[in-house]
Amino acid sequence: MRKHPFEPGKLVAGLVMLGVALAYALDAAGEWDVRPLVLLPSAAFGLCLAGVVSALTHGLRRRRTAKRETP
Repeated sequence: MRKHPFEPGKLVAGLVMLGVALAYALDAAGEWDVRPLVLLPSAAFGLCLAGVVSALTHGLRRRRTAKRETP
């Protein structure tokens, strides 16, 4: 199996979604009272953060590749 590159943006997105899912699960179980007006914007902010992390990762990898190609 071929080794895949590390994708920090996907890691951030996954952790954000797990956090939101955990908050909703705790709310459904009655352990924590969470308003949807708090969780939905936090999920959107987390996904935007994941997009920024992905863009930065792409830029850094592109810069590193360009440095290797120039003599």
